[in-house]
Amino acid sequence: MMVEAFAARETLKVPFKSVGKGIFKTVNFNFKVVSNRTRITFYSSFYHTKINDFGHMCGPVLDQVIVSPVA
Repeated sequence: MMVEAFAARETLKVPFKSVGKGIFKTVNFNFKVVSNRTRITFYSSFYHTKINDFGHMCGPVLDQVIVSPVA
């Protein structure tokens, strides 16, 4: 599984292998804004469904996203 982040002209791809134990990964993504408004987009690629239940997707979840300026 992978989480991708896009901001300004930068891209970050973070691979994640689930072992079913609720582990987490903390990642920093530094980018430089290119205008007064810069869009930040997150995308979860390579998610999958449970073997016996195709109605529920499994994959990485984003939580506690913080955007802050760097001096």
